[in-house]
Amino acid sequence: MILQNLIPQNYNWPVEAVGYLAAAASVFVYVSNTMIPLRIAAILANALFAFYFFLKGLYPLFALNAFLVPVNVLRLRQMQRLVSDIRAAASEDFDFEWLRPYMKHLKLSEGFVLHRQGDLSEEAYLLVRGDIHLREPDVTLKPGALFGEMGMFTNENRRTATAVAATDVELLCVRYDDLLQLAAQTPQFGFYLMRLMVRRMQHNVELARAEKR
Repeated sequence: MILQNLIPQNYNWPVEAVGYLAAAASVFVYVSNTMIPLRIAAILANALFAFYFFLKGLYPLFALNAFLVPVNVLRLRQMQRLVSDIRAAASEDFDFEWLRPYMKHLKLSEGFVLHRQGDLSEEAYLLVRGDIHLREPDVTLKPGALFGEMGMFTNENRRTATAVAATDVELLCVRYDDLLQLAAQTPQFGFYLMRLMVRRMQHNVELARAEKR
């Protein structure tokens, strides 16, 4: 009886239920740790709030939430596309053509020592033509290989291998500062760099195991 006295006579349970659902979805937006569930919850919350405010006759708030629904749908599609691109980068060779405007062209003669193990490193390289031999751990790189990026992550930015031109070669080089900016702007490229370094570490572990046998 007391509860009935506290509830207004014109209280519309179905309409208010929509408001409570919208509030619950909005809470999930603030506690979500990842972007895709957050966007989905935001779309649901905005849609429910738009419906609720329309039923309540609060048209400015209805218009605001109705506008935010397609905005969050767009952001969700962008995030899903980004995840798809990153997965593609994990399963395919990365296309470096778009990097060319940011890189400097170099030509080296056979036998030229590009850098030695322990040298200070400031640039990474993309091999366009010819072969590059890495003395540590005795690997020959072919055209299309990206190398020299490991120096970004070593102590004092030192080279981890000596690179020698096994033939006449053409290279494209990019400074680490530019490389880091490109990785931040293009997550697919950043993921490719991470995958490349993991492969290098796995290869080094395999060589170390082979030497112990």
